[in-house]
Amino acid sequence: MKAVGIDLGTTFSALAVLNDYGNPEIVPNREGERITPSVALFDAENQVTVGAIAKNTAVSDPENVVEFIKRQMGNPDFVFVHSGREFRPEDISAMIIKKLKADAETLLGAELPSAVITVPAYFDDARRQATMNAGRIAGFNVLGIVNEPTAAALAYGMSNPDVRQRILVYDLGGGTFDVTLMEVTEGKIRVLATDGDHQLGGKDFDDKIIMYCNDEFKREHGIDLLDDLEALQDLRQRAESAKKTLSSRDSAKITISAQGARLTVEMARKQFEEMTAELLVRSEMLLDAVMGAAELGWADVDQVLLVGGMTRMPAVMEMIRRVSGKEPTLSVNPDEAIALGAAIYAGIILAGRGDPEVVLSEAGRRLRDTVIEDVTSHSYGVLLVDSKTGSDINEIMIAKNSPIPAARTATYYVHEDGQSCVELVVLQGEDRNPANCNEIGRVVLPLGGSKPRNYPIEVTYEYDVNMIMHATIKDPQTGAQKSLQITQQGRLTNAEVEEKRETMQEVEVV
Repeated sequence: MKAVGIDLGTTFSALAVLNDYGNPEIVPNREGERITPSVALFDAENQVTVGAIAKNTAVSDPENVVEFIKRQMGNPDFVFVHSGREFRPEDISAMIIKKLKADAETLLGAELPSAVITVPAYFDDARRQATMNAGRIAGFNVLGIVNEPTAAALAYGMSNPDVRQRILVYDLGGGTFDVTLMEVTEGKIRVLATDGDHQLGGKDFDDKIIMYCNDEFKREHGIDLLDDLEALQDLRQRAESAKKTLSSRDSAKITISAQGARLTVEMARKQFEEMTAELLVRSEMLLDAVMGAAELGWADVDQVLLVGGMTRMPAVMEMIRRVSGKEPTLSVNPDEAIALGAAIYAGIILAGRGDPEVVLSEAGRRLRDTVIEDVTSHSYGVLLVDSKTGSDINEIMIAKNSPIPAARTATYYVHEDGQSCVELVVLQGEDRNPANCNEIGRVVLPLGGSKPRNYPIEVTYEYDVNMIMHATIKDPQTGAQKSLQITQQGRLTNAEVEEKRETMQEVEVV
């Protein structure tokens, strides 16, 4: 069984496999590209084009093109309608994965039944589950998910197997940002601390250029490009191209045409860096947070590994040098590192399960002995009533940056006399105030009659290796218990996933 890793990115996606020597390799798509634009064009009722053609068509047919779908993962309110059918983020992401799967199977001449898919370290439970569901809808048996910085560190560690060091992974991609500090030794990766922002990435840098050019165009011609979908898509592509140009040149020209009017805007690299400075400040603040959480100084860090296409921006490298006093490393291709690491992680899982194709090789034995210790990227708490003030509070059960898997059992007490049931509300977030946290689920446990105040109730939280939360509420005196049933809108049941998987087989993805 081939060990497959997928980097499901905001702007580009990639698929990698382990070769016969246990080394990860990127599998190009059928167009010969090593990375595939994460863009879907809905051509007809049951035909979808994914990749470069879809991206290039965004200008001429924007209403039928979907981009940046990763930012909508776990969002119950997002829906794209085409030919009378509704498509959720999982569905569109599944089409991207299906394209990668079909192209790789064609090139390799073999079926690829199972895969590991990467997620930003800061993705919450809903987004992680949505990503796993997308892989299943696409036809994969999803072996697991792995945080993107951890995957990048795996790719780096495989190419430097004898090096023992602390590595900070700065991952600034097309739509998300993660920073993770970890210890990498032969056969072991231990995450020390992680943080991130799933709404910070290359798209936000593009948006700065777009807004500036739009202001210039309005000033010159009185036309708002934001009201013209085709013109906006054209400007977005030109902004992205200009951003890449400014990584290697001191200036870039952006030519804009709309409604018979035309304007060329020249932008200097210094001007672009000033426009986007606050975005880098946001990432720098998260760098500081991770170093503080790990209780380490920059002298304790051996390498800063840059991952994601945006790290090619000179200002990123200059900021890293200024903050850390170190020269960042680009020894692994920033666009490919995450997919390569995901393939290694898939090999680790298969080797651990005794898959003969993996275990029999020398590399397979090495993978089997590899240990990964990750941490939680969010805190998980229980909603309680403060007995002194009567106000609601978020009591942390599993703290942010706890080693995974994590579990904790605690005993709480009935708040009022005469209660016949108790409700467990699971919160995600670090704030003591529940209003500043996300509710991810709730369940009610009947107590079999009225109970007095201070009657004990047992709560257990478990955070598994796939970074999914499970919770149980139990009456320790009777043994009655209820497991958490997620009530979050948009969460799919297994039956719904299977139904979508069957429907996806009818969709031709090219």
